[in-house]
Amino acid sequence: MKNITSNIIMIGLVLVLSGCDNYLDITPTDSIDDSKAFETIEDLEKGMIGVYAMLGNSSAVALSSRGGDDVRLSSQNRGQGIQVHNWTYNAGTSDVGAYWTQMYFAIDRANRMLAVAKQFDAEDDIVIRVRGEALFVRAWAHFELAYVYCKNYDAADPKGLPYMKESVISLPARLSQGVVFQNILDDLSASLPLLSGIDRGSKYISENAIYALRARIALHMRNWDDAILYSSKVIDESGIRIATIEEIGSVWDDENADGVEVIFKMARSIGEGNLGDIFTDSSNGDIYFSPGTDLMAQYDTDDVRHSVYFGVDASGNDVVAKHNGRPDQPANLVDVKVFRVSEMYLLRCEAYAEKSMWDESMADINLLRENRITSPEEVLYGTRDNALKAIREERRRELAYEGFRFFDLKRWGLPIERTPEDSELASNDKLPAGNYRFVMPIPQAEIFANTNMKQNDGYENN
Repeated sequence: MKNITSNIIMIGLVLVLSGCDNYLDITPTDSIDDSKAFETIEDLEKGMIGVYAMLGNSSAVALSSRGGDDVRLSSQNRGQGIQVHNWTYNAGTSDVGAYWTQMYFAIDRANRMLAVAKQFDAEDDIVIRVRGEALFVRAWAHFELAYVYCKNYDAADPKGLPYMKESVISLPARLSQGVVFQNILDDLSASLPLLSGIDRGSKYISENAIYALRARIALHMRNWDDAILYSSKVIDESGIRIATIEEIGSVWDDENADGVEVIFKMARSIGEGNLGDIFTDSSNGDIYFSPGTDLMAQYDTDDVRHSVYFGVDASGNDVVAKHNGRPDQPANLVDVKVFRVSEMYLLRCEAYAEKSMWDESMADINLLRENRITSPEEVLYGTRDNALKAIREERRRELAYEGFRFFDLKRWGLPIERTPEDSELASNDKLPAGNYRFVMPIPQAEIFANTNMKQNDGYENN
């Protein structure tokens, strides 16, 4: 943590506001006096733009997609993501360490905004909103880190994370997961009244995003009642509805109307990274990872998701098309969808099933399928095992390439098993349930810099 925080202190605010009209007053030592950097409330709002700029879960999409069973390695791959795909990563693997750095940068920026907001009128609407947004970012980023770098939730597990509430150089130790998650929930509780009633569209944090995150956290904690409560708030009260068969393609082209499908997304412009480059090189069309044949076979012939999620290039090769870009813009450039209402239906569906509320659960899964398949066969569970199997299969189909699959299998305690065709070029085809590699290693640079940081199990000597 000292390594990350030291870098943040030196360059954090320069990065935060470098794209905001160059209004910062930078001292000769390359440090910034906050009193000069943020002289007006408008400066504070511009500063929040820098916090948003650090967000997005493209690294999680890369880790989950490459590490799961939904892609196959392409012969055109030049080394991109191969360690993650083969489960040979270690504490020095850059693909694994990047998310740690990104999220703690975001946390530090949020903490700086919370600190500087105190110098302005606490009753000003912009100040109130910025504080709410910053608290959300701090909570969300810590949850994302726990999602990737910690085991499945166990309150007593001592290998949680440092929970950073201020921008300081320090050597923090890992807190228990129970303490980490309580801090996350406390930040979200504090954020909610500050953002209540504010809706600036899906590109901005809102109370609906808070409820969506609370629902996702509750699922991770196996708190089924809260998962149902918060997903229902989004479904029933947000005014955001599920995309229909005719509309779902527009969601991934960034052409959907407000109030359709997307709760919160990270806006991406030219030069801010192309999400689809995880799978196919936007500059020359080289395929790094092709869609898995096993995944493609999971869709009915009249399931619109097949034609939306997959495509074929000029040479007849299968490609992941879900993030292949907006019409008439650079290839693979799309907004990063963080929360969708379809996830809320699947999340609530699973929580209902865990509580043996079969009718409610079947209603949710069938509603989703009616909006994805022209003539869907009604899902009828019959048994608990059948229910969980159906829900997991539907979740895989709907949320493919959005950063869930690898971590869902981890959460469910299931193995990753690739078919022979999907593992033809890979060095491994199975990751056993409970294997330590379902938890990513803490970056080695962090271990070196912070004597209080403990490495995750299994990675101590590599």
